Amino acid sequence: MRIVAAVVVAILDRDNWDANTDIIVFVDISRRRLTWVPRDLWSALVSDRVNGAFAKGGGKLLLDALAELGFVAQSSVCLRRGATEAALAGVIVQVQVRQPLDFWYPLTPTSRLEDGRQKVSFRPPAETLDGVRLHQWIGARTMVDGKGTDFLRMDRQIVFLRALINDGFDFRAVLRDPDLVRFTGPDPLPSLARVKAGWRMQVHDWVDDAVLDGKMVLVPRPPKPWWRRQWRKLRQRMYRKER
Repeated sequence: MRIVAAVVVAILDRDNWDANTDIIVFVDISRRRLTWVPRDLWSALVSDRVNGAFAKGGGKLLLDALAELGFVAQSSVCLRRGATEAALAGVIVQVQVRQPLDFWYPLTPTSRLEDGRQKVSFRPPAETLDGVRLHQWIGARTMVDGKGTDFLRMDRQIVFLRALINDGFDFRAVLRDPDLVRFTGPDPLPSLARVKAGWRMQVHDWVDDAVLDGKMVLVPRPPKPWWRRQWRKLRQRMYRKER
């Protein structure tokens, strides 16, 4: 059984292979760390947002584009939306809610906000999610007060993943239909099986807004000074202790 150093897990936003990767997670096995990569991060290799890499060149281009941005992985597993929806059917999970959250959300998970919207809310201290509420928690972005970013959405995805792991969710369920899953590189499953709820999970937010090729995108900021990195690590350790 070969354990690779890092794996990319990507989930497409539609149930076809031409869709964009809505969720991109860099799983660093050697450091026991998961990093959510913003879908709007600009890739010079793709000449577009990184979430368009898979549609243009499959898993290999996605791995190459992420490597260019500093996320070097040996393998990837990409899932169509149908794979995750089937796996989550019937799942009930409780997530912690730290503050009241109110969002505008499409009338269905795959429709556009412009075509109709509904208000969805989550209230402290916790919410029990199932059915469409799962998708609303994972995907809601536009807050009623006008705020809201992909970073907050990714934060909620981290909370959701930890809850699934703690509940003993069988992640092999996403592999039931092989037509909805594509692997690139060495088998990533033995490595992914090592992931635990206690691993560090973070959002790659050291980015700036920019307009490139007429598109609103994100670009990497210069590296942080060493003392900023150490201070951030200390804050994260204190945060984990408080939890």
